[in-house]
Amino acid sequence: MYKVVNSYFYHQDPRGSITGIINTGLWGELNYITSVKNTIRGGHYHKETEELFFIFKGIIKTTFEKVHDNKKTGEAEVRHFNAGDAFLVSCNVCHTFEVLEDSVWINVLSKKIDTAQPDFYKI
Repeated sequence: MYKVVNSYFYHQDPRGSITGIINTGLWGELNYITSVKNTIRGGHYHKETEELFFIFKGIIKTTFEKVHDNKKTGEAEVRHFNAGDAFLVSCNVCHTFEVLEDSVWINVLSKKIDTAQPDFYKI
């Protein structure tokens, strides 16, 4: 349903540090997100798009639920993600985010969302 993405590179010197988040795949869209504590985001899935998330600040409780024929299959997993965590959501997995602290994060989609025919399905 999802895969935790471990950094592939880290370097630190007196100027600061660099952490490599991901070095695979081709990405079509990048979004910067701020979320207020006690709000819900997501609650959707993509049929053809994988989605990478990186949390800069905060704690986000994430529920992953497999989808088949536009219905949840009953197979679900819940995980908390904190600042510095990265994860990749597979196609046909509904992802819902409960923001437990004010948060800052990015999402990167493997396919640009076409506003005329978006690969975006609510359940």
